[in-house]
Amino acid sequence: MNNPLIEFLAAYGPVANGQNMYDEFVLKAAKEASVEPLSIEEDRSQAIAGILMSDNPRTVILTGTAGDGKTYTARKVLDLVSDGTAAWANEESELSVVCSKNGQTITFIKDLSEVRVGDKKKLVPRILESLFGIEENHEIFVLCVNDGHLLKTWRENAADDPRADMSIEAIQGMLRDDLTEISDLKMNLFNMSRTSHASTLDRIIDAITTHPGWEQCAGCPALTADQPCPIRVNRDILALNKTESVRARLRSLIEIAAADDAHLSIRQIMILVVNALLGDRKPGTPPLLDCSRAVLRAGNNEYAETNPYSNLFGENHPPKRRQNVPAFQILARFSIGGETNNYFDDALIQPDADHPMPQQDRYGAAIFESISAIYCEDPASGIAALRPAIRDQRRRLFFMLTDEPNGESRQTSPWLLTAYHWGGLYINLLRPQGTRDEAQYKSAKREIVKGMNRALTGALTETHDALWLSQPSGVYLGSEKPLLAFDPIRWRGSLYWLVLQDPQKPGRPLRLEIHTRNQDEPLSYLDLTPTLFEYLVRVAQGALPTSFTNQCYQDLRNFQIRSVGAITQAEHAADAPIILKAVDTSGEQLSATPIDLLEETL
Repeated sequence: MNNPLIEFLAAYGPVANGQNMYDEFVLKAAKEASVEPLSIEEDRSQAIAGILMSDNPRTVILTGTAGDGKTYTARKVLDLVSDGTAAWANEESELSVVCSKNGQTITFIKDLSEVRVGDKKKLVPRILESLFGIEENHEIFVLCVNDGHLLKTWRENAADDPRADMSIEAIQGMLRDDLTEISDLKMNLFNMSRTSHASTLDRIIDAITTHPGWEQCAGCPALTADQPCPIRVNRDILALNKTESVRARLRSLIEIAAADDAHLSIRQIMILVVNALLGDRKPGTPPLLDCSRAVLRAGNNEYAETNPYSNLFGENHPPKRRQNVPAFQILARFSIGGETNNYFDDALIQPDADHPMPQQDRYGAAIFESISAIYCEDPASGIAALRPAIRDQRRRLFFMLTDEPNGESRQTSPWLLTAYHWGGLYINLLRPQGTRDEAQYKSAKREIVKGMNRALTGALTETHDALWLSQPSGVYLGSEKPLLAFDPIRWRGSLYWLVLQDPQKPGRPLRLEIHTRNQDEPLSYLDLTPTLFEYLVRVAQGALPTSFTNQCYQDLRNFQIRSVGAITQAEHAADAPIILKAVDTSGEQLSATPIDLLEETL
């Protein structure tokens, strides 16, 4: 039995030509398979339709990388503003409709890069007219384009129009500052790539695992077999919705990647989910299962080839293809399965009551037990098979273990199986007040300051209640001594204080800010990306990870220089006296030594 839904879902998997990045490709695949296209719930199309149907409609520009949902969103908007009467054929690049609510003519441009050169010369002045709105009842647009091509098109096709330079400057500012609208232009800009799609992950998984096409599996003998269809097994694993699950951990990975400026588009997330669902890594076969091979894998008990915990990382594809798929590249940064400790490996190779680990019927001991037994009996001959198998099991544990960033169970934190040992703690910091663990939040603030003090002073200090921002490269009487021109900065202070600012939008990192009175904007700030946070906590814990020390240290030094300069300037403006002190790093706690006392001891 063949379920056409499986053929359709395979169209979302990694393909060599990258066509599945485009909305029209998967629409065609759905039509050919005679199944309903995936419908991902989202609220952005409703907001855009509201702008277009209002009494003062404005042009809307949808920008972002391929696969971020520009065309999908535009199709949904078209359906809303036309009351379902307009359809967007794939061969059309431009379509105009009259809005049923306000009579406004709205022109949809599916992809500006596909518009012919001669047509762009005519189109760009029309778009500029809509942005500045000089004429009454002017045309407005819904324009899909990536930001680089947008600005390039403006320059090439409206060089003589002064409004082009004005709009380019305005749009660049909007992209830089994450603004959706400004007063200078009658336009709304939605950058689809400047957000985390972690919240969309659940909608994607639900759309795939609850698709009505699964009903066509009814009657398949693999449903009731002792060794069930691996596609259905993987579907159940993906559908599981609890703290210890693939979807919950993958959501955290997407959040961390976004905060580290590694954006996963909607289509890339769909690639990951489909690859975990249908992946088949048996050599010499296509990388995605169809129904007949799924039955064959089940009948031969070959579940090791369909393991979703590893195929999520692209293990069913050759290395060259994995390198060309951004989703696999981004997940590879976490080194999940490559990181471990003795506790995990002992628990996997020789399980006992002292090392309790979660199990999984098809992808746990059923696969690994015989491999570990051979290794224990003869390590020399069993090590080759053990290495990839235990990596698969570590990955499984990452998705199944309970996560408690602090406390007695820290040694079994799933994040210790990744390069981000403190990833769970960072995720907690990203949560808004009222939903996060406040004890962990306070502990993290102490670790941040302690790590910064250690990195900037070069001393193993225990000071965690105030940030000691010394003058860079302070030298006194031939002896290197960090010098202070102002008091250490605490979380609460009379003149200067620290603030750990929550991300203003999804997909942004935390921000450590220095504030002062009578000023709304911070004097200085440091983006606390997950990588920098990992560095600071590890330094605070006594380690100095060399793999990313230099870049993180330079980020801290730049923050130090900017902050000292900003505070010194503020002190000069207030005519405050500058009193230099030396930082005493000899004890566990940092302290200040007056310069005159220092002179007596040198």
